[in-house]
Amino acid sequence: MAAISVIIPSYNRATIVGETIENMLSQSLPPDEIIVVDDGSTDNSVEVVASFGDKVKLIRQTNQGPGAARNAGLKAAKGQFIQFMDSDDLASRNKLEIQFNALNKTGADFAYSPWVHCLIKNKTIQFTDAVLQADPVPATRPMLEWFLAGWSLVFQNCLFRRSILDKAGIYRTDLMPSEDSEYFVRILLAGAQPVHTPGCIVFYREHDLHKITASGTSEKHRADDWTNFLTITGDQLQDHLKGIKSATRIALAASVQQHLDFCAKRNLKGLPSNHPYIQLLSQTNKTLIKAWILYKKIRRKMKGSPDNHVAFGARTSGEAYTKLVTEMGYQYVSGR
Repeated sequence: MAAISVIIPSYNRATIVGETIENMLSQSLPPDEIIVVDDGSTDNSVEVVASFGDKVKLIRQTNQGPGAARNAGLKAAKGQFIQFMDSDDLASRNKLEIQFNALNKTGADFAYSPWVHCLIKNKTIQFTDAVLQADPVPATRPMLEWFLAGWSLVFQNCLFRRSILDKAGIYRTDLMPSEDSEYFVRILLAGAQPVHTPGCIVFYREHDLHKITASGTSEKHRADDWTNFLTITGDQLQDHLKGIKSATRIALAASVQQHLDFCAKRNLKGLPSNHPYIQLLSQTNKTLIKAWILYKKIRRKMKGSPDNHVAFGARTSGEAYTKLVTEMGYQYVSGR
């Protein structure tokens, strides 16, 4: 059985998917297989992927969205460890090696690393924000509670044991773009134990190229999708909501309230009156909810202050990662 399988869903990424494939092939611990799932591209993405020959396994499907594409890759994967990599992002050369070693040493179910929003062009990488998750989430709460309180990660910065994904099940195909968030809830509910790996980093590319699905992500679509996410996860987490810490409860209630207010102003669907999150709102102090919402708004307006949610141990300077950038054959450019 192969050790590491990299799964890359792709839609109309002919100009950059090759760069991501090369990035994975040049890892200090190369993956045992790279699977690219082309999700109905209409450009020459298939030709680009095929040019790598037997170094890459190509799966083609009609446009069905990211969940279906990753499911197809996961079904074909033979590895004991799974790297979900988006077709536009890059990772430091040591990413797979460091996380593979950490999982084997600790027995954890998944590893997660720092990551950063950046511009990638002409072999330069310009950081456009603080480096996120340079430190692990504090041990004062379970990771599931941090997630409910607003913390999140991107799957690109993770390496998963296949066994924990098997316990969690496959991606839902009726959610987009919240499919990763819902899957992460199930992964944590399956008992996943994390390990933080600060010695590597993922570069999250900012651009306007085609996304994995052709359906688009309009404001209404995103709002409806998040309503569906809340509906699904509220039922999944119903028993867990009863025992969460007060700080988690307030942050979660504030997030739900903000979303419902947004939907109400635009006549979009909300949550049923008997939903667990609605019950949570009714049981949480309204003044504290309003105070938390105000705090988040103020923090978002603070120049140079990462908004939260993902920023434990955020580093406003990327100089510490210059060596990792140059090892990839790129030039580091400070964007802050």
